[in-house]
Amino acid sequence: MNASCRHLYHFFAALSFFLVTAPSAGFAVSRDVPHLVFAHYMVCCPRLGHNATVEDFKSEIRDAQSRKLDGFALNLGSWSKEPYYRDITRRMFQAAKELSSGFKLFFSFDGTSPADALAMLSEFGDHPNYFRVDHRPVISSYSGSPKWGADMAKQFNERGIQPLLILNYQYLSDFPFAKNYITPTAGFLDRLYAENPILDGYFFFALDLGYKPAPTIIPLVAERSKAAGKISMVGISPFYRGLRGNFRVFEGGGFRGMAAQWMAAIQSGVNWVEIVTWNDWGEATYVAPFGEPRDQDLWNYQWGPLLAHVGFLDASAYFIDWFKTDVAPTIQNDRIFYFYRLHRKTAIGIRVPETGEQGRPAGWENLDDRIFFTSFLKNPVNIDVRVGDRRVLFGLEPGVSYHDVDLSEGAITLTVRDQQKLLAEKQLEFPVTTLGQIGNFNYFAGELSLP
Repeated sequence: MNASCRHLYHFFAALSFFLVTAPSAGFAVSRDVPHLVFAHYMVCCPRLGHNATVEDFKSEIRDAQSRKLDGFALNLGSWSKEPYYRDITRRMFQAAKELSSGFKLFFSFDGTSPADALAMLSEFGDHPNYFRVDHRPVISSYSGSPKWGADMAKQFNERGIQPLLILNYQYLSDFPFAKNYITPTAGFLDRLYAENPILDGYFFFALDLGYKPAPTIIPLVAERSKAAGKISMVGISPFYRGLRGNFRVFEGGGFRGMAAQWMAAIQSGVNWVEIVTWNDWGEATYVAPFGEPRDQDLWNYQWGPLLAHVGFLDASAYFIDWFKTDVAPTIQNDRIFYFYRLHRKTAIGIRVPETGEQGRPAGWENLDDRIFFTSFLKNPVNIDVRVGDRRVLFGLEPGVSYHDVDLSEGAITLTVRDQQKLLAEKQLEFPVTTLGQIGNFNYFAGELSLP
């Protein structure tokens, strides 16, 4: 191949990554986009508060990159009315720029007016760390309607800005009694794409926890987006437990539900994954590390006592590699993760942290009182679990495996052996008690280190 042919070959190979055509009705996006993994970042709630510095945001970005994340989708509920959103966003972009690591940032609008959306993208759309596809800044959203999207796109176009719109519409119209499709159907997605050609893809935000039953919406979004020639981005969540007026809980089976979501994304050919969330402390979907494993007092208990979830993110590393490469990884290091509530489901928790109002969340009766294990192993091991005065022994096979034991009161101790040789022993960070207020129906996620 001569030099001229090589240059043309590389040009068209690069172009095929993000090929975008522009028919008169709108844009049709090629499906051939690289698999990327982002985390939904609540700009309202940095782990070190509204006064977090550029260095603090660098630390958060390093934590995300070290765990294979490509960027943050910055959830913004305000801009012109609440200046701290602007200040935090500017520091985040400055941190990403100073790190020079290629970490991507893009906006996820949440009730944002078209005028505010234009102001935000005008300021940051050309930033070196803003996520762009074929020179077009990517925009996502939580909820929204076709009229809102059209009004926003019109303002962008008048300024000569052509964003890539991967939005989470939940309505087909702005009629006051329009049905909410927070859980989309095939018919909804097909109509959405047909009636809104400005869309370049769809973002599925809501829960599809993947534990009794398996995920169904993730493959549906991938399938209908592919059929329309659009990009699919799906949310993958570790857990959910709200507070206050949203005091409800959904069982995820430890890491099993999150693993099922990863497999649904891998097998269905989803384009992008957005972990929902990095730091939504109030709804317990966070995966960000915020201190030592026993720390519970983020923001002086503003969301009540919290429990570490970084184990959900660390256990995802295997699936993130698989998602990005389309090849099941070879396990290089033995890892065992554990997930449990600090109390049984009949305990009483805290509904409102500000007042101490107590109760059980909606859905509590559907919870499983189990300690869940997920392992990534090169060789088989045997585990001895002691919970109070109870003892359970079981084996874990090579590869990825899951096991669970009954949740009962008392301190928890794990002992791991390989052919009777002691590999590791650990008393877990929290005992199981009758006090629901300590764990408040949340999961604790930890890891047992193996040699």
